[in-house]
Amino acid sequence: MGHEVQGSSPLSLKPLARRFLSARVKPHRILAGPLRGARIVTSWHDYPGSIMGRTERDLLDWFQQNVKPGETWLDVGAHYGYTAIGLSRLVGPSGRVFAFEPVVSTAGCVAQTRILNGLTQATVVPCGLGDPESLACFKLPLERGMADQTLIADAERWWESIQIARLDWLWPRLNGGIDAIDGVKIDVQGMEIDALRGMEDLLRRQHPKLVIELHDGVDRTTVLDLLARTGYQTRCCAIEPQGDARFKDNHSYAFVANEVNPSCAR
Repeated sequence: MGHEVQGSSPLSLKPLARRFLSARVKPHRILAGPLRGARIVTSWHDYPGSIMGRTERDLLDWFQQNVKPGETWLDVGAHYGYTAIGLSRLVGPSGRVFAFEPVVSTAGCVAQTRILNGLTQATVVPCGLGDPESLACFKLPLERGMADQTLIADAERWWESIQIARLDWLWPRLNGGIDAIDGVKIDVQGMEIDALRGMEDLLRRQHPKLVIELHDGVDRTTVLDLLARTGYQTRCCAIEPQGDARFKDNHSYAFVANEVNPSCAR
């Protein structure tokens, strides 16, 4: 029997491995998976899983079952646009995808990805979502092209000023007169509660399908209370396979309105 190296894991080895990967951001062909053949502008250092097509398999499968042609979806925390590609393909030319990415340089990559794939149904919004009165500027640490509120303050880390808007304020100014939203995917690196608070009126009025990735330090009780008061079931579906533990860090969960079948429509 081999000896286990205490304290090591595939997750802990990832940052070490990334040191040797190219940080050059450029167009790449996705090599495998559901999005095989699509092009994405990123780097091997920042997002190798997207280039290999090995990331977000369960989420893309959930999209396949729950996103319909002609719908409008919000991709909140679009990063380099991997899930925005999947959503855009599913809503088709008659649908709409709004990809919110607050890091301007990363949002520029999503815009290039949109062009390379001919995704005219996608709109890139270089802004994050939170709960200011309208629009505000925040400073957050960056990690691999992402603004990440879960990171420990570190003088060596690069911090960037980003724009954050309240969706309830922004959406009427953005939607081109078409108010309906069918679904929202939220992956905002620790800012889940802020993002949800900023869209409470919209959630209460429209009850779109919600997929939320929960991160370290985000109070689950606060999330569930907020969803309950906007008319959502607190019972949810785990997107990724997991054990008995509920609400694991860095896992996505689907929520639906009270009047919807509790199967989460998967």
